[in-house]
Amino acid sequence: MERKILFITYENPFTKNTGDSIYTCNILDGLFNLSKLIDIIYFDSNPTESLINEVDSLNFQQITVIKFIKKNPFNFIFSLLPGMIVNRKSKEYIIALENTLRKKSYDTIVLNHQKMMFTLPIILKHKRHAKLIYSSHNVEYLLSTNLVKYSNSIIKKLAYWQDAIKTKHFEKKWISQFDGVTAISEHDADYFQNEYKMPKVDILRPVFEENKKLILNYQSKKSCNLIIAGSFDWKPKKDNLLLFLNAKNFRSLKENGIFLTIVGRANPEFVDFVNKNYDGINMTGEVESLLPYYETSKIAIVPERLGGGFKLKIVEAALLKTAIFSIKGAITRCNFIGDVHFIEKNSFEELIDEIILVQKKPELLNDLIENAFSVAKNDFTFDKITESLKNVI
Repeated sequence: MERKILFITYENPFTKNTGDSIYTCNILDGLFNLSKLIDIIYFDSNPTESLINEVDSLNFQQITVIKFIKKNPFNFIFSLLPGMIVNRKSKEYIIALENTLRKKSYDTIVLNHQKMMFTLPIILKHKRHAKLIYSSHNVEYLLSTNLVKYSNSIIKKLAYWQDAIKTKHFEKKWISQFDGVTAISEHDADYFQNEYKMPKVDILRPVFEENKKLILNYQSKKSCNLIIAGSFDWKPKKDNLLLFLNAKNFRSLKENGIFLTIVGRANPEFVDFVNKNYDGINMTGEVESLLPYYETSKIAIVPERLGGGFKLKIVEAALLKTAIFSIKGAITRCNFIGDVHFIEKNSFEELIDEIILVQKKPELLNDLIENAFSVAKNDFTFDKITESLKNVI
């Protein structure tokens, strides 16, 4: 008998233009493999993107959309809630959710992302016999403390520090209410089990489609072509990029005939600033597809010093047969192993020196690519994500 599922999420998840959105779609696709009786409630927080298209809408039994309204900055300063929850907390959402829970009963309620934990009191009041699952995208407390550690500004450090305290308090208060938690990597799963003694934690690994043409032709890629892909409209992402570009020896890349392409959403003024001020690079801004850029790049850089741990970009690069070079700490414990599936260094200067060094070691790059591809192809699949969801729900 199919389980009736309610999926509570924070924004239109069907545009796939951010890592969080891709991961949300992965989770939904896994749930659809288990049940066709799924209702969804979400914010329309992407006004420039289309809402659910006709194909997507056919998957759901019931769709509830709440208009997203941005909060006044003073709300973040004076609230006892973490910033991400303040930004989403909404009377309209709570009313719509309560109306749904009064009218219908569910076997499983999935709360997608910590942003939506403001809905917990009303869920607990009306959930009846439903099993409650928290689908995490990151350990938000550790993300906040990481931002405190590596931010250069004292003001930013204080802002992130107070938010980390709020996040920890809120997480500790509510996480015990869940029957199960899903995590994106072993690192995050360990945290939920060790810190909160959660009885059920399953790992949901992200999924990307392979590109057969790119995989078959990867030997034609050039190691002197680098790529950094991501969404640079989030301040920490932008700061990470600038930390890499401002490394003391960054100019040595161009001096050694190495060219960097930076691809992904960004403010046009920032794109223009980067292209004017740094030699040997091309920043594109948002593009329709990343594939043409991965097709010519043999090394993908993960410069994520600020932010959370495991990144979806790691899986993307692995499946597109691109060697992964990372700043230490960006790739937390997972099924990718340093020096086997990727290279990591303690500083951006060391990372740049290593990129220059491997230009003369093509066999090392090929080994990294093949090893990472093998893991990604085997472990980051819809069969695995469906199996993990079946265990937890």
